[in-house]
Amino acid sequence: MQPFRTILFATDFSEGSDEAFRLACSVSAENKTRLIVFHVVEPNWVAKEPVHFTQLSVEFYRGLPEEGRLEAIQQKMREIYTPNHPLDIEYDAREGDPSVEILHVAEEVRSDLIVMRTHGRTGLHWLLGGSVAIAVLRGAHCSVLAIHSTEHPRKTEEIGVILHPTDFSKGSESARRVARLLARDLGARLVVLHVAPFDILADGTMVAPLDPRVFRDTLEEMRQRLDGPDLKYPVETRFTQGDAAAEVLRVAEELGCGLLVMGTHGRTGLGRVLMGSVVEFVMPRAACPVLVVKSLPQVAAMP
Repeated sequence: MQPFRTILFATDFSEGSDEAFRLACSVSAENKTRLIVFHVVEPNWVAKEPVHFTQLSVEFYRGLPEEGRLEAIQQKMREIYTPNHPLDIEYDAREGDPSVEILHVAEEVRSDLIVMRTHGRTGLHWLLGGSVAIAVLRGAHCSVLAIHSTEHPRKTEEIGVILHPTDFSKGSESARRVARLLARDLGARLVVLHVAPFDILADGTMVAPLDPRVFRDTLEEMRQRLDGPDLKYPVETRFTQGDAAAEVLRVAEELGCGLLVMGTHGRTGLGRVLMGSVVEFVMPRAACPVLVVKSLPQVAAMP
């Protein structure tokens, strides 16, 4: 079963946006996925007249959109963003605040996934900047796939390893299911990671938590449930101790990870993700795309 049936791809036309679009297409099912290509433009702010030379401040109001502006942008999107396999694709452009409009359209179309870059490299760098990505992540009702800008854009076929950090909570179940589905569909290795924090005593001494064998046994049980003949590679596990965010980034780099799939708690609001705001730390620093999965009841039950 395809985990994402309606995908909202937010673009700022920056360098590397093609990578984000290809990734959005790669998690789309032929003739089954609705893909909305969306762009937000800055409102047309007009100075309130009269404006005198000696004025200390100028009052602005939001003017009407320039005639044909949004239609021209939609035509540009049609020319640039064309999927390589049949999809139900739509193009939309609106004026307003980027995060507000992205969240509004996501609710409007009932998207299962929002795909966006965390940094832009054009004059509209404010559109998909890190703060916008975090605002969307916190407010979205659905999953968010954030792609950090890099000097050397990756190709979707280079996603050879999918890393799924888990804290064994119910909030990570949907993420685990999606990670497995993507590993199956992309023919990638699936690696499940658990990071156990060190306990800090009153005197500041750091000590190991419970017997590591407990975590390793839990990981092995999970691996056995996830493994199956439909996967190209056997499921792997990793267990480390330390700071969760730092270890996720370290292991991802060590494995040459092509995609991080992380879970979150709750329908909206970031909540607790792997012991706190780990996803907020990881997302802008990871060298690979980060998929943050919220509860997906439509995903078929699996181990």
